[in-house]
Amino acid sequence: MRKRLVAALLVTAMAAGSLFAGAMTASAEDAEEKVLRIGWNSDMQTMDVHKTTSNYAIPLCIFDRLFEVQLNDDGSTEIAKSLVDDYSISEDGLTYSFTLKDGIVFSDGSALTSEDVQYTFTRMFALDESVQTDFTSSIVGAQALIDGETETLEGFKVIDDLNFEITLDAPYAAFLSVLATPTCCIFSSENVEEAGEDFGIVPEKTIGSGPYVVAEWIPNDSVTLKANPLYWGEPASASTVVCKIYPEASSMNMAFQNGDIDILDCDYIDSAIVDSVYKTAYADSIVYANRLATSYLTMNENVEPMNDVKVRKAIQMAIDRQSILDAIYGGEGTVIDGIYPAGSIGFTEENQGWLQYDPDGAKALLEEAGYGDGFDLEISADASASSSISNVLQIVAENLQAIGINAHIENYDEAAWLTLRKSGEMPCFTATWTLDYNDPSNIIDTFFSSPTTGTLRSLNYPDQEIMDRVSAASAIVDEDERLTEYAALEKKIVEEDAAWVPLYSRAHLFVINFDKVEHFTPHWAGYSDFNVYGVTMK
Repeated sequence: MRKRLVAALLVTAMAAGSLFAGAMTASAEDAEEKVLRIGWNSDMQTMDVHKTTSNYAIPLCIFDRLFEVQLNDDGSTEIAKSLVDDYSISEDGLTYSFTLKDGIVFSDGSALTSEDVQYTFTRMFALDESVQTDFTSSIVGAQALIDGETETLEGFKVIDDLNFEITLDAPYAAFLSVLATPTCCIFSSENVEEAGEDFGIVPEKTIGSGPYVVAEWIPNDSVTLKANPLYWGEPASASTVVCKIYPEASSMNMAFQNGDIDILDCDYIDSAIVDSVYKTAYADSIVYANRLATSYLTMNENVEPMNDVKVRKAIQMAIDRQSILDAIYGGEGTVIDGIYPAGSIGFTEENQGWLQYDPDGAKALLEEAGYGDGFDLEISADASASSSISNVLQIVAENLQAIGINAHIENYDEAAWLTLRKSGEMPCFTATWTLDYNDPSNIIDTFFSSPTTGTLRSLNYPDQEIMDRVSAASAIVDEDERLTEYAALEKKIVEEDAAWVPLYSRAHLFVINFDKVEHFTPHWAGYSDFNVYGVTMK
């Protein structure tokens, strides 16, 4: 099989293939209008990114951000200016000065100004329902807004319509990357205020400066986008985008084969169908996108005997990660030995290769720790998780049982699972963290920057000195020094302290109707939510 490997590359279409003859041939109407059809497995809840941490597909298309992530041909990423025309950073790394591009308007024709940017960031912290207060909390005065102590954002200064400054309370090397995330979509202050509670819910009352506008939203059925005629950049290639809801994997699979979907996300399809159908009959139509994500197994150090480093190292050595990747995900991915996902900033080969599957060595370590007869261990599972996750947990349990640990899977409903995890008392679970922005701080800070983060993830890592170093690393101005520190912290936490079990970074597969689609740009981190502006139609 010839793989179209895109860690984020533009994918050029193969010559019109016979695979799409008949059912996969675009209709004359679609071809004339350049209609792009994609499938979702569930509906969005809102287009207001301040009120969601998951519904990003449409906001990416209808709003702009100050910066965007640019994907290079070698799979690397860099930050590119979007709404911003120019910027500078003070020598101390605290003050960022920005100039907006002149002449940008929202889809209603009103001009984008610095005050709209100020309004957006102020609302992000002041809104009671906001779930996006973390990434940009380093702006001076953010916490005061969150706490309701003020109505203004101290660290944001409007100079004129096109120029503004943002001041941080400490240097933060990843700040520009944060500004490129969906959480930092820029809103029209006039539109949001006039729309009130309808903002993010009613299409005609939810506008941005992005390449598309929402023409229709039929709840639990479809969302239709139309190209924004006032867009400041190159016109969108697809003049219409129809996002159709297919709750059942079988119906989405059939829709693609019937020509009703042009980009099929294989995360929504049964893995057995992907292996037996798409990797064979549609092999030349598959895009393999890099997923900047780390799957991991936690070990709660407040739960005996996982407070013993020898026990934790035994668990690390007992899990056959490559076999899990092969059996559950068709080998599509990479086993990793640290915190940072393969392909991300901070990932280093120097911290790879040390963790090997060694059940005999694991048994010996348990014996040394005084647990030669094993012990009971609950692996907590979210009952609503996919069958793939359930199968992963089953293999993990079998691996641990093979070295004498009586591992058993305990299922909880989603709400109870989250409550138990956040309590700090969940003994062991598996999950995946996909980068929100391409920086090591995004993942290591989430798990190891403070006792609070350790409790929320039921890790309870005890080394305060290392947590202080993690927290301080994001403020290191020299980039080489910063990444060296992040590599040292990764080695200490995972290899020496065995604070968790790194598993793998999985690939993300898409199947493309190349009769209609010429180029497809996946999301740089491999999200299912991608910006359809990156799709070029034939």
